[in-house]
Amino acid sequence: MKGVLEIDRKQEIADLNARIDRLPRTGLRGITFMLIGLSYFFMFYDLSIQGFIIPTIAEEFNLTSTQTAIPISFYLLGYPLGGYFLAVYGDRVGRRQALLITVIVVAFGSLMTALSWDMWSLTFFRFLVGAGSGAEIALASTITAEFSPAKKRGKYLQMMYFWGAGGLTLTPFISLALIDFQYGWRIITAIGGIVAILLIFLRKNHLPESPRWLVANNKIEEAKKQIDEIERFCEEKTGEKLPEVYNVPIEQENEGNELKTLFKPPYVKRVIITLLFWCLWLVATNGYLTYGPTIISNAGAGLVDGNLFAALGYLGTPVGAILAFWFVDSLERKVSMFIITVIFAVGLILITFTHSTLLVFLGAFFISFCIAAQSIAYGYMAEIFPTRIRATGVVVTDSGGNLTGIVTPFIIVGLLSLVGGIGTLIALSIIVFASGLVILIGGEKTTGVELTRIAEEKKSS
Repeated sequence: MKGVLEIDRKQEIADLNARIDRLPRTGLRGITFMLIGLSYFFMFYDLSIQGFIIPTIAEEFNLTSTQTAIPISFYLLGYPLGGYFLAVYGDRVGRRQALLITVIVVAFGSLMTALSWDMWSLTFFRFLVGAGSGAEIALASTITAEFSPAKKRGKYLQMMYFWGAGGLTLTPFISLALIDFQYGWRIITAIGGIVAILLIFLRKNHLPESPRWLVANNKIEEAKKQIDEIERFCEEKTGEKLPEVYNVPIEQENEGNELKTLFKPPYVKRVIITLLFWCLWLVATNGYLTYGPTIISNAGAGLVDGNLFAALGYLGTPVGAILAFWFVDSLERKVSMFIITVIFAVGLILITFTHSTLLVFLGAFFISFCIAAQSIAYGYMAEIFPTRIRATGVVVTDSGGNLTGIVTPFIIVGLLSLVGGIGTLIALSIIVFASGLVILIGGEKTTGVELTRIAEEKKSS
């Protein structure tokens, strides 16, 4: 009798997941969608401002070029370390509570960055911002995927990224407009902290818990109420009855020890492949986002031109985000990711033709286009791990890749010294192309597939 009841309970869990997968749209309301999307804005705003504020900070604090790499490296170190612990917290106590903690960390770190008094205080506060940002992205991707139906999951994850595209697009112009003012770099860093403070109160009132997390953690009655409400919301929005529930695989409940589960088959291969992709991709993107104006200037453009080309190139960001939105659920995810790396590599090569203003602009445009379009990868990470370890899996692969950020500033500074701007661009193009090959050959097929089916797949696709 006990065995029969256990089977019935597991089938009930599968049915609850299936009810989400059959929805015609996401279960997130508009304001909730915005509050989660701003996680992406935070990360890309905060990462992008570094390339514009570091020269001014170096002048104020009398830093050498090597010393300027220290706060950047610690920001990128905080991303995986803080991100890991906060993501594990999110897998254990819930997405909602973890997202409230992360935004508090970001708010405090950003505001204190603006009040930094020397290199070491700046380094510590940048570390805190990195820690909060790393978890924000992991949890934002996770909760969006868990509220979305299988057939439209890619588009909703991509729509979420539009906020990140906004951060990438606006950051250069905000930075250029404010950097020459007294306390300009401090104002630029404080902006993120002020917005984060507002988010603390808004998330507390409008951010629901993930129903899939409730299911995986045996909070069945809470999950039922949540899904009932989501179904009523979807019927109101569409004016139609929901389609029939279809069968999906039964997903295992939370077993504890997230890291141990992550490094068992079939997930260990997914961790290795995705981690290698991120390590290579993030050396190229973080290197460009942080040192883009400097690299372009060293390649043959002047300092003013380098800043201008980098800023204008960010106009490619909304274009990349919009196009990715349209094809994300049409092409297999890993194929899209590979194509994006090819375009990125081409953009880097185009910038080497510094005698041509058009080619340099197109190169910078293609790069920003690809950084925005590759937000597909954040959705991919949220798809390949089961609910019980999803946030942990996302942060281990993405933030683990960001460990390369500790050495990336030193790599870029070293390359610029050894081979100059053009050599640095060529090296980055090779690295980013290699990242695409890794995911194309070793990645999983996820487009249009239910999360529970991907999670419990025993063989790599």
